[in-house]
Formats: sequence, structure tokens, C-alpha cells
Amino acid sequence: MLFRAFHRQIRPTTDTQDLTPALQDTGRTRGEDGGPAWKETVNDSKRLGKLSALKTVTRLNIAARPELQGPQCVARRTYSISTETRDRLFVDVEESACMCMQCCGPARACSLQGFDKDAECVFLFERPLRAEMCWLGCCLMEIRAYTPERELIGTVHQRWSMFTPYFEICDSEGISAVRIQGSCCNTRCLSEQELQQVVSSIGEIIGCIWKRWPGYNEECNMDHEYFGLDVPQGMNLNTKVLLLAAAFLLNHMFFEMS
Repeated sequence: MLFRAFHRQIRPTTDTQDLTPALQDTGRTRGEDGGPAWKETVNDSKRLGKLSALKTVTRLNIAARPELQGPQCVARRTYSISTETRDRLFVDVEESACMCMQCCGPARACSLQGFDKDAECVFLFERPLRAEMCWLGCCLMEIRAYTPERELIGTVHQRWSMFTPYFEICDSEGISAVRIQGSCCNTRCLSEQELQQVVSSIGEIIGCIWKRWPGYNEECNMDHEYFGLDVPQGMNLNTKVLLLAAAFLLNHMFFEMS
């Protein structure tokens, strides 16, 4: 059963689902219509009831859990999502095709399904296969977040930029809530990075996405698989879930060394 993932071994079963049509971006920002889009609202809390554990969270730590060693084709990966006090909130299971994993590496298409302590699915992230080249504006990276009922929460879009990484977080209507901006020098081999700044529609820095060195592990090298995000407590659940999805996308693009 899935609740065993909160002990020693994770063996959830998930099915990779077909990607839905891409969300059309409207280019609007809700902050322009009255109030920041990332602030918490009552409707968001009711809609994402299973994710209420994120309501008071200001830091999320994400750590990969190695299960196999050696040259093997591992099409499934598991991640532990915990708070700053190491209280485990969710277990996230990533599934990808073995061929896609080996040929595309960090640019692979994948599905990530999150489970709570009761082994219930609480969110679903889907990343389509895209080209990791800044000059291909029509094929830039993105990841979509859904409720367990397959209702779209929002989408994280990579936008074209000349020198620095630039992403927009849009809700289900395509309205931009916050932006993510990074450094012009992204190096995967650095042990610690804090280069992805979360910026509101009015230019205020409200959080960041980071990578840390978790310490020496004599069994396997998982230095690149400890990352997370810092967010304000008053941020609404929708935006927190989308930033969590963005953290996985940025880990694949800038941190992971698969």
C-alpha cells in the first residue's frame, strides 16, 4: 500500500496518462485587476482540500530516494516532500518511458503523481516532451498541474529570453500569477544554488527555488537530488502547487545530472 512509502520503501502504482491539449496563454496578470494573484483565497482552499497541509508551509524540501544502483534503466523515481521541520507531507512518484529517460535525460517527458499519508492522490503533474533550446520559441519547456479529478490547476511556461531563464506561472484561465527568473550562469555541478527568484506581478520577490548539498552519502551520489522552494505563508494553494511543479521542472532543467 502507498502509505508504506512514509516508512522505508516506496512502491506506489500509477499509470502514465495522456497529455491534455496545451493551455492557451492570455498574457494577462490578475494583479492588474485588483490584488496580487498569489494571495490566498477561500475558493482555492475549498477546491484543493486535500492539499490543505500546504496552507501554513513556508519551505518545502524535496529529496529523491534511491532504490537501485548500477547501470539499470529506472523509469520510475520517487521523491519525498517534507517541511522545514522534516515532517513528511507527500510522496511524489515520477514515471517516464525507459527509452525517453535514456535518450532525453533531463529533457524527458514524464508524469509525477503525489500521494499523501493516506495513500490518496492529491495532485498530478505532467511534463510533455519539448526541446531544451532557447531559440525554439514554440517548443519551450512547460509542466501542467492537475487535481486528482484531472481538473487543470495551472501551467508553468518557459518564456523566450536572451540570457537568463524566465518562466511564467499561469492559472487554469491562462492568467499570469507570478514569474520565475534565474541567473545567466546555471551550472549543474555546483553543490548549492539559489538562483530562481519568484517574482510577483508588481516586481516583488516573494520566494525562491534552490538546490542544496545534503551531505556525503557513501552508497550513491544523490547530491543533485535535494532541492526545494521558499514561499510566503499567505500564498494561495493554487500558486504553491504550481511552484512545486515548477521546482520539479527546474530540477530537471538545471539541477539534475542524469
